[in-house]
Amino acid sequence: MRILKLDRRAILPEIAADFNAGASTSVNVRTVQRTVINMGSQSRRPTRVLLLTARHNALRLAWARQHCHWTVDEWKHVACSDESRFQLYRTDTRVRVWRQHH
Repeated sequence: MRILKLDRRAILPEIAADFNAGASTSVNVRTVQRTVINMGSQSRRPTRVLLLTARHNALRLAWARQHCHWTVDEWKHVACSDESRFQLYRTDTRVRVWRQHH
């Protein structure tokens, strides 16, 4: 758990390698994963959120007020995207961090 507190971006193979380098017994990556989860941590993508300024809030409110009276036909010409990501193969190169359960 100390390794996770020092580096929350540490991946399981690195944690296992660090543990195995100093211990007389070796542990498997799956054992490390199970132990980390049982200790209350979970793997999540790091959040990168830009804070909204007062100007951003004013612009969003102005946009909402401009478009609140649109009809369904007008909204049919707008393309919305939720930017969902779909993964075809198991390899995921995204960085993940370990967080404590709330």
